[in-house]
Amino acid sequence: MNNRFRITIFPILVFLFLLLIVAQNWSLLTNNKNSVVYTYLHSFASGVIGSGYGSASAAEIPFSLLEPGDILLGGWPNCAYGKYSHAGLYLGEGEVLEAYVDYGICIQPLGHYDEYTELCFIRVNVSDEIKAKIIADAHNYVSKTFYPVAFKQNDRYYNCSSIIWKAYKEQKINLDANNDLWIAPESFRNSPYVNIIFEKGM
Repeated sequence: MNNRFRITIFPILVFLFLLLIVAQNWSLLTNNKNSVVYTYLHSFASGVIGSGYGSASAAEIPFSLLEPGDILLGGWPNCAYGKYSHAGLYLGEGEVLEAYVDYGICIQPLGHYDEYTELCFIRVNVSDEIKAKIIADAHNYVSKTFYPVAFKQNDRYYNCSSIIWKAYKEQKINLDANNDLWIAPESFRNSPYVNIIFEKGM
């Protein structure tokens, strides 16, 4: 196979792959206003791209409400994929399992969540025993590779939402009510399995 043929065929294969994804998820693209794909495409069409921007308010954040297994959501106005652009899994002792471009999957201190304009703490309605298993399993994701548009079913690349979704899914709890290709932080807030224990922002 010569180089010219390889250069020509690769973009065609990528295009066909994307076309297949669109065809298989057409109802998500056109009908389900809660899906990540629908939200992102409509935001893009309106000129809203990226994870948003803004400045945090001076409101006091009740971090003491958090229990291990809770999910933290943070966001800025003008986020292309919903109100919240970031998610973390609270491990206890002031530590959060998160994912970033710079660090990959990592454990970070809790305090930086007071920087977000939009903030939400949610609690999943499962037993303490299941939460303990989720916390134990969550440590296995540390140092895994970060990719911002990681598919939920991918076991090689992760983003901040997919690691949380996978950790709960392994305990038979599916936090994505939309059964979307990707899972965004906003999906956790809309799950029927959770209670909102704190929320600030618009």
